[in-house]
Amino acid sequence: MAKQLPYLKNHPSMIFFTDFDGTITLQDTNDYLVDNLGFGVEKREILEQELLNGNITFRDSFQAMLDSVRAPFDQCLQALQDNIQFDHQFTTFYHWAKKQNIPIVVLSSGMTPIIKALLENLLGSPLENIFLVANDIQPR
Repeated sequence: MAKQLPYLKNHPSMIFFTDFDGTITLQDTNDYLVDNLGFGVEKREILEQELLNGNITFRDSFQAMLDSVRAPFDQCLQALQDNIQFDHQFTTFYHWAKKQNIPIVVLSSGMTPIIKALLENLLGSPLENIFLVANDIQPR
């Protein structure tokens, strides 16, 4: 079981589960990319309404949004690093949780490579106590 759930490896007394976009960050990273490097706010909001109305699946909506972002991964990542703000207490919480042997599991509909890179940039080191459950995409 611990092999499948690496955050159980050190037998923590508790596990902290959290979202990423709008929780650890103050803005949604996917929305930022689509709004600023993709087809824009208006078309994104139309797709979101189509999703809410049941006319399109989440997968199809998300795919259309991401396909509209034509910038290479490194440019997308730089734009996010330059513009996305984090909860000002997250770094303190991360270090406290690490010291207390409390793993942080990020559950997100976002993209693993982006979340990982943004968190490593914020924390200044590889993720040691954070485990990501998100969309594992291949950067282009």
